[in-house]
Amino acid sequence: MHHRYGTIAVDLARRLLTLSEGDRMDSIGKLAAEFSTGRGTIQSALKLLVDEGALQVESLGKRGYFIKRLDQSVLLEKAELTAIIGAMPVAYSTHFQGLATGLNQTFQQSDIPLILAMLRGSKNRVHFLKSGRCDFIIISRLTWEGIQQDEALRLLFAFGPGSNIEGHVLIMAENNDEDEITDGMRVGIDSSSNDHMRLTLQECEGKSVQFVEMSYGQSLQKLLAGEIDATVWDAGAGLHRPPSSLKVLPLIHSNGELDANTEAVLVVRSDSGGLQDLISQIIDPQKVVDTQRKVIAREIQPIF
Repeated sequence: MHHRYGTIAVDLARRLLTLSEGDRMDSIGKLAAEFSTGRGTIQSALKLLVDEGALQVESLGKRGYFIKRLDQSVLLEKAELTAIIGAMPVAYSTHFQGLATGLNQTFQQSDIPLILAMLRGSKNRVHFLKSGRCDFIIISRLTWEGIQQDEALRLLFAFGPGSNIEGHVLIMAENNDEDEITDGMRVGIDSSSNDHMRLTLQECEGKSVQFVEMSYGQSLQKLLAGEIDATVWDAGAGLHRPPSSLKVLPLIHSNGELDANTEAVLVVRSDSGGLQDLISQIIDPQKVVDTQRKVIAREIQPIF
């Protein structure tokens, strides 16, 4: 499918995967407007799919087409979808393990496999999506609020407050006499994470500190090794019983940004067309969150 209508046929096939036998397709004119092409191109793309056995249709005139038959296996082939690829945070906490489990379970009920990559740092995930190496990403609403002006990206849906993390806290060495970040401290920061960098800078505002670049997952290790004095951390990531040499403190600069940080959202490329409809049909955010809660409560084992 190297010609123009062949490319449109791929997008059209992805759109048709969201329909069933007996459904009505949109009119040629509406599809042409949606795919930013001419009516003739849409008609040629549809004829290509019909000729290759992906579906049978009956014309309803200006009302569009009635789908008499769909062959899902052929349609998947013409849609060039061997799998849908997503990228989410590394599953270091039960929150992320639960999200991964919920996403995997929803795709198990469809004909399309899910490849779920776990990628550290929201900046890396956004780049992964924009470069076409995945079909969707999971980030926090706080990160989305910082990039939502990018017309290349679209928020498809949110999973609700508390679906990303439980909240953030400050962790410090127990032998430190201070209960907040003070001048001269070495503070761990992961600049690949929009949220961690933003919250850390906010907590250190007005303080003369030394920032130590690190991977978020190295936080406890670097604190215990004495390489940093403090850092911001996920309250739900195994800190209900912190090591005796560490203390867990509330953030001083707690505000609405922290609320936005607790919610996970799913983001796609704006130009992904029919793939957005397909992802929306497969993923039920409420079912994903229900599964996540069961994983957090240890009622079911995580699958990721």
